[in-house]
Amino acid sequence: MSEQPWVSVIDDDASLRAAVILLLRTAGFHAHGFGSAEEFLSRADAPDPACVLLDVHLGSGLTGYELKERLESEGRTLPIIFMTAHSDLPMRMSRDADAMANCLRKPFGKDDLLARVRRLVGAILVTAMIATSGASSLAQPVQRPVRRPPVQEKRVLMVYAHNPNSPGVVAFAGQLKAVVREQVPGRAEIYDEYLDVDRFSDPARSAQLARYFAEKYQFRPDAIVAEGAPALRFVMDRLLGLFPGVPVVYGGTFEPVIDYSTLPGNVVGRRQTLPFASTYTLARTLQPRAERVVLVGGASPNDSLLIKEARRQITPLVDGTRLTVYQDWTYEGLIDSLRHLRPRTVVLLSDFSRDQRGRKFIAGDLVATLARVASVPVFGIARNWVGDGIVGGGVMDFGNDGARTGDLLVRVLARAPNEAMPASEVAVNRLVVDWRQLQRWGLSPDRLPPGTEVLFRPASLWERYRGGMLAALGLFVVESVLIALLLIERKRRVRAQRAVEQARKELEHMARVATVNGLAAAVSHELRQPLAAIRMNAEAGGLLLTQTPPDVEEARLALQAIVRDDVRAAEVVDHYRALLRKQEPISTTVDLNAVCRTTAQLVEHEVTGRRARLVLRLDPDAPPVRGDPVQLQQLLINLTLNALDAVSASTSEREAAISTVRSNGDVEVHVSDTGPGLAPAVQHRLFEPFFSTKPHGLGMGLTIVRSIVERHNGRLHAENRPIGGALFTVTLPSGESNGTPNRA
Repeated sequence: MSEQPWVSVIDDDASLRAAVILLLRTAGFHAHGFGSAEEFLSRADAPDPACVLLDVHLGSGLTGYELKERLESEGRTLPIIFMTAHSDLPMRMSRDADAMANCLRKPFGKDDLLARVRRLVGAILVTAMIATSGASSLAQPVQRPVRRPPVQEKRVLMVYAHNPNSPGVVAFAGQLKAVVREQVPGRAEIYDEYLDVDRFSDPARSAQLARYFAEKYQFRPDAIVAEGAPALRFVMDRLLGLFPGVPVVYGGTFEPVIDYSTLPGNVVGRRQTLPFASTYTLARTLQPRAERVVLVGGASPNDSLLIKEARRQITPLVDGTRLTVYQDWTYEGLIDSLRHLRPRTVVLLSDFSRDQRGRKFIAGDLVATLARVASVPVFGIARNWVGDGIVGGGVMDFGNDGARTGDLLVRVLARAPNEAMPASEVAVNRLVVDWRQLQRWGLSPDRLPPGTEVLFRPASLWERYRGGMLAALGLFVVESVLIALLLIERKRRVRAQRAVEQARKELEHMARVATVNGLAAAVSHELRQPLAAIRMNAEAGGLLLTQTPPDVEEARLALQAIVRDDVRAAEVVDHYRALLRKQEPISTTVDLNAVCRTTAQLVEHEVTGRRARLVLRLDPDAPPVRGDPVQLQQLLINLTLNALDAVSASTSEREAAISTVRSNGDVEVHVSDTGPGLAPAVQHRLFEPFFSTKPHGLGMGLTIVRSIVERHNGRLHAENRPIGGALFTVTLPSGESNGTPNRA
């Protein structure tokens, strides 16, 4: 058939229905959906689908299982895969083995869903093919196949002994075909054939199938793949005569019915060993106090064959443990018995393809039900059973077996003429357990033998969020490094700022020293005046006291004058010492009028030497300010000396003025002169460091003045007066009238 069959999806959940339809269409199926059983039944004129995906609990109307019964009553037996999210199923459904075997628990994965759909659809196609060709094949004699015409593609005949719908066979065939598609150059065509020997075990049926193969395959395949030991035996007995010399690759074979040492040279493959002994040993390791072992198997000849092999392997290992075999039971009786097993019992599952009443089962689909109802831990021999409720076992991995068998098939197809066949292989069974079942039954993971593979173990926080943790750790490290670098940079900047501040203080001190050096003549003049007065008063007082009679009153006045002049000389010394002393700035209340008067006294000698005049215009209502009196003194001295330097170049009136005025809560100090004023080029660079208009100037005076003003939260402005000369304005915020000096 070139066209894929239809699949109907019946579910009242529109979102899930749409998602399943999209998945089926993506996989190559034609799919249509229905929201209820009644909607599906209303399409009486439409052909029946090849498969139905049916929700057990529909929203209204008929339930899913009632729809199945309705269809059966009308003679319409459709392959149905039930879907349910509920644990409570209809009683009639729970007694229906076929329905339970084809029931998907929501949420289910896409692989499980597609595998089941393909199994049902594939079984329908194979059955229809055998039914339509059976009558004609019986009447025809066996014909030898003719040579196929030379083509590029490889043709492989794949013969199944086990039900292609069983999970193990689905895994085996899927992996084998994936390897072939990936590794065989060009196109590989695989033809699937299912023998169904469990239901049709009559030897005459084998001859009928051989005639069917001879009529159907009128070409010589490049290779034959036998899945399972019965299929290999059929190929050896029936097909090698039809296709002499065709290489045979076997896989998925575990039944002890073939002597592999006697196989001809054109037959290779990979066989499994039944792992009953290793599974029993694992069970006893996890349950060392077990007193009874229950071996569960079906009633078919193949089931009996596996039970016989299980007893052969386990009997030498029981060591006092009682071995019981549950075989040839009805499905209902087995379920009831497993529910009532006593503690300290181990259950080992073998194959279960048929019960006492002859009903067919797929062991892989039955495992979940048996493990769920059992009152004790259940162990098994197939890897695909792990995850469906069993604890684990020394399992046969049919998926891996399919991939390795596919590798052998690829090597066989790629052989050169007369090249030897690859060597056969024997699979190694691994111990695999389900972490969730260990927790369910309280079995200690510490008892697991070394090398045991543990599935479904919850990932640790580190395993789940390792990427995020590493990213967060990396971000933390980067941030820490950046913070450390920023702290180091801040420390360096603070150190540099301290160095700059210290250099600024040194510079200001040097500037004050230079200023005082420049005022040396003024200092001498200021000191000579009181010292001369002291000398004169002392000499006068001595003369007054030597008179007869001594003039004591005049002598007393002379002595008082000496004291006044001494205080005056001490004040002069203190003023200059303050300018010369290195100390930390302080913040105290400063009377700017007093600072202006002191400045006038200190520069008086300079005023005289320049034949200029210094005028004080002080506002008696000017409030005090907060600041360092020494720095403010230095500020006014620098501005006043600059004004005196400016008037020295004036040919007209030589006058400098210092004035104070109150302005909007601030105090302004104006220092003006009648000099030539500020040139435009000079005005723009006036406060730049090391810029000076004086031949021997350092260019730091006004820079220091500006820094002092800024440290006092003030403003400094320079401009030309309209009447000529320059005007410097210092604006300082007013402060409290009574303050205690504090270190700045």
